[in-house]
Amino acid sequence: MKLKSLPYAVHPRPNPIAAALYTLRDLNCRHIILHGPPGCNFRALRLLERDGVKIFTTSMNDFDVVLGGRQKLLEVLNAVYSDFKPEIIGVVGTCCTTIIGEDLESEVSEANLPAKVVCANVSGCGDNTEGAIRILESANKCGIIDDSELERQIRILRMASKVERERGVAIPGYLAPSAGDECKLVAKELVEKMKDGLLVILNAKKETAYLYADIILALNKARNLLGGEFAVIANLEDSRGLPKVREDAKNIVNELRENGVEIDKFSGSLDEYAFSADKALELCSVFDYSSAIVLGIPQALNPQRFDYSVGVSSGERTMTRLRELGYKRAVNEEGAHVNVLGKRRIVRSHLGDSIREICESRE
Repeated sequence: MKLKSLPYAVHPRPNPIAAALYTLRDLNCRHIILHGPPGCNFRALRLLERDGVKIFTTSMNDFDVVLGGRQKLLEVLNAVYSDFKPEIIGVVGTCCTTIIGEDLESEVSEANLPAKVVCANVSGCGDNTEGAIRILESANKCGIIDDSELERQIRILRMASKVERERGVAIPGYLAPSAGDECKLVAKELVEKMKDGLLVILNAKKETAYLYADIILALNKARNLLGGEFAVIANLEDSRGLPKVREDAKNIVNELRENGVEIDKFSGSLDEYAFSADKALELCSVFDYSSAIVLGIPQALNPQRFDYSVGVSSGERTMTRLRELGYKRAVNEEGAHVNVLGKRRIVRSHLGDSIREICESRE
């Protein structure tokens, strides 16, 4: 039973609290307090530690949920500042503090710390991007980002949610997971397609580009060894976005250049993947190629323009959507986000390694 008649997704969706945490990291906040139970968002918190973020929790219990966790938050805030003296501290309220209506701004003000404290109550309900927006609004009040960047962030985040609802895995009803195509098969096809020219479109979300960019390096190795040609369109502009997002774009462009790859056309920045897909399609007209591989968030881009198209992303439900959207091939880079956390250089990918195997077999 597909349950397509339901007007909302009935499978698990990303958490707004986790989105708030990662947004704090992108703001270069290295000390974050989760104001809630110790097990809330445990996996997201542990993964953030790979990026050098120090994580703390107020460890709210049943008593705190009933009577409020103000005292615990004040104690943890003061302890964190006393031990680490950070310039920025993040405080993310959870479902518990949201439901009981705890006033985080008032409590943070009461702590009176000589640091910027970015805080927001974020429940686990709704689009994950709303958690990011609440943190960004607080960062704006603290003077960390200006009004224009806040407006830009809200626009691109809400567009990202729209893309997921209309073209991604947040479509109404139940979306069954499925396996992607076998990497070795797709690698062989890509090497063949390069003989007539291949468009490589990087439309990645933030740091996941460290993994998807590896496929560009592998294709470049195949081009140098076996011949053929490809052009790269990428959302790697570094003039916009939160500090870490800009830094990641610079790192990737520099490493590609070190390996002899230049970006032919830029389609936007690493946080603009919901908009940069349309820009990438516009730029495709410059190149007379009928085959394309789209890396990162291929669901944002309509593959119907191409005779042959490969979508490379992460997640079994995403594989189902890519096929429904018309991609000839769908490749699952499983665990893409986990594999890039804490990295500042390009990370090896499954598809990239399969392309390299072809090169090695023909050397």
